[in-house]
Amino acid sequence: MKRPTTPQLAAFCIVLLAAFCWSLPTPAGLAPAAYHTAILFIATILVIVTNVAPTGYIAIVSLALYAVLHAGGETTPKAAIEGALVDFNHPLIWLIVIAFMIASAFAKTGLGKRIALLLLSRFGQSTLRSAYCLAVADFILAPATPSNTARAAIVAPIADSLAKTINKEDRKLGQFLLSSVSAMNDASAVAFSTGFAGNLALVGIAASVAGLAIGFREWALYLLPPAIGLLLIIPFVLYLVIRPETRATPDVPRFAREELTKMGPLSRHEKSLLGVFVGLVVLWVGGSNLGLDATTVAFLGLAALLLLGVLNWNDVKGNSAAFDTLIWFSVLMGMADNLKQVGFTDWLGNALSQFMHSTLGGFGTLPMLVVVMGIYLFTSYAFASGTAKVVALAPVITGALLAVGVPKEMAIFSIAAITNVGCNLATYSHARIPLLLGMGYHTSGEWMRIGLVIALAGFAVVMSIGLLWWQFLI
Repeated sequence: MKRPTTPQLAAFCIVLLAAFCWSLPTPAGLAPAAYHTAILFIATILVIVTNVAPTGYIAIVSLALYAVLHAGGETTPKAAIEGALVDFNHPLIWLIVIAFMIASAFAKTGLGKRIALLLLSRFGQSTLRSAYCLAVADFILAPATPSNTARAAIVAPIADSLAKTINKEDRKLGQFLLSSVSAMNDASAVAFSTGFAGNLALVGIAASVAGLAIGFREWALYLLPPAIGLLLIIPFVLYLVIRPETRATPDVPRFAREELTKMGPLSRHEKSLLGVFVGLVVLWVGGSNLGLDATTVAFLGLAALLLLGVLNWNDVKGNSAAFDTLIWFSVLMGMADNLKQVGFTDWLGNALSQFMHSTLGGFGTLPMLVVVMGIYLFTSYAFASGTAKVVALAPVITGALLAVGVPKEMAIFSIAAITNVGCNLATYSHARIPLLLGMGYHTSGEWMRIGLVIALAGFAVVMSIGLLWWQFLI
């Protein structure tokens, strides 16, 4: 008989604890529906953290339990399943799903790789400049790629090839390039609402908790300056910390030109994708003036790629990452929305704000925000998914920050930025990290140490540039 693994034992203990809590009386100030929904939601997040099964698998089980147990206080079976499925038709979730499909076109056509190689062929004459070229390539891809992992899968193999071509004996060269790729993967996600699935979850939370409507344009207005700060500063910090032996890389432009020659001239499908990509960004920025919602624009972009032959229907229906995201994201967002509806988010947010007032109230509003964001940064050690972290914690933290007087824009955009800069703290903090670790330049301990540098430096950059910029805007 096979012995249960540690994750299986942890998940079993979580289920037992949830069942025990369910049997206890409802705490004062909470409705039974709020208490039971919270138990199921928290248990779902904790089981996801154990990595005992794929997130979508866990979400389906959780959805079934929510409906069967009438956790939200529904009085009929139909109302219970409707409550469980409430967010499957949410426009933001479909924006994420469609953007995943559009992003796959960059890998299929090779346009993402071509963009990175073009930058390297012009500007890659040193190790540091090569890192900046890869960073800029990630930033270019980010507006239409809500999966950091998809962008990393395009950019990281180029960095790996560069390290092996330039000086395969210099392990720190590869370590620097891959660490920079990982850090910039998150910096680009800070810049654009469509650069990370968790960003769009936060857009929904901002609307429901803070009454703040955030579009592509508003997100870029508030977060592009801090993201550019990350782009300019973090690679240089890593360069000083890791200290690769190879500094000059005169062979990089030649390597890039050779790779471009192998790819051949820009294909018809690459040109079509480039045109659709530019059109998407333009319409995401100005589409509201034309009466177009961001999700409508995404559907138009996908339709254009299908009509132009860049993607075919098999590409769409075979995109498992997109449909996996649809399942688990809809379930978690639905539960988070239900927590707001039944009063749990406000109850916990008020309790947290009272605690903040009693312990941090003498600091003032902005120092209090910095302290709370510092604590939030390190919660990445407890999550294997940035999106799950946003869905679980952002509503409560937002409510608490608003209650102590933090402007709603500062609260939401601080959470957005710090969520992303914390994704390098642990070897399990993001799905791309096993891919980068597998290239052989980092031990687990080295990754954790360098990840701490990235997180702390990123925190300092975001909270300094961000707070100065946001005070000017508000």
